[in-house]
Amino acid sequence: MSFGQILFTIGMPMLIGAILIVPAWLVPRIRALSGIAGSALGVALGMALVVAFMAEAGVPSLPPAQKWHMLPILACGIVILCPVVAIVDGSGEVGRWLISIASGGIIGWLAVFPGLDLLGQILLGVWVGVSFMVISWVSHRRRGVTVTLSITLVFAALSILCMQAHFITLTLIAGALSATSGIGFVTAFISERWGPEVPVAFAGFSTDDRELPTRSLAIGWGGAFAVASLVPLVAFCGWAYNVGDVNWVHWGLVAGAPLMLGIGELPGLHHRDGFWWFLVRVGLVAIPIVLSLVLLFSGAGLDSDSGSTDQDHMYYMNQG
Repeated sequence: MSFGQILFTIGMPMLIGAILIVPAWLVPRIRALSGIAGSALGVALGMALVVAFMAEAGVPSLPPAQKWHMLPILACGIVILCPVVAIVDGSGEVGRWLISIASGGIIGWLAVFPGLDLLGQILLGVWVGVSFMVISWVSHRRRGVTVTLSITLVFAALSILCMQAHFITLTLIAGALSATSGIGFVTAFISERWGPEVPVAFAGFSTDDRELPTRSLAIGWGGAFAVASLVPLVAFCGWAYNVGDVNWVHWGLVAGAPLMLGIGELPGLHHRDGFWWFLVRVGLVAIPIVLSLVLLFSGAGLDSDSGSTDQDHMYYMNQG
């Protein structure tokens, strides 16, 4: 594959992400619209997956011609539902539980990757549901800089795992997701440092957010929904099609890394702010990522495995 093709596959989703995220997070009048700021990152991530897939594999068919082609179809659903989820942000624990159960159940039911039996689908659904519970909780307590940098690292690590699994298309998709998250991080940083003040009454903040600076912003439930869905989906898909040296321990450590954000929001730690605590929170996410990569490249851990004994045709890394 040429460098130009790689640049196009990752650069186009980045551009679309910038078009979606930058106005939603930096323009006060747009930020004031209900659900816009809270769904921008989620919509951008879903679009990044779809665009990166289409750049490599064309328009997915319905029903999908290959099982892993459910990824862009599910991403389209995430794009559609993100604004809805963002609008009900702050509806309380009942709303959080309903979204968690519904998203986990639907994704677990539809994501039928090779080698993923009923137990595996249940595990995927539970993983998505738990991830949403944690990340949506964090989104009400932590600003976008911390969360977006963390998920940038997570998707970058997933891209490395996919490369080691010799799955080129998923490698580029995860890279596009990481690049799009990076756009979110840069935009959140600019907003935090130099963005215009937004009146609290019109900033779309929940009650929990009222104490936070009105210049800052959160990824919202829409962003949390997309992250909680896409990280496990990419990890489970990569595991199902693994033909390299990556095993379930490596995938599990990286897929579980975003949950480490919840530690920094526990009672007694929530109000700890400043640069060093920012590093601590991001560092907590980085610990399982680094451990996974160290185990992978050192050859330690379990023997390599694959979730599939009857794989679809897929796009492998060129070994020549």
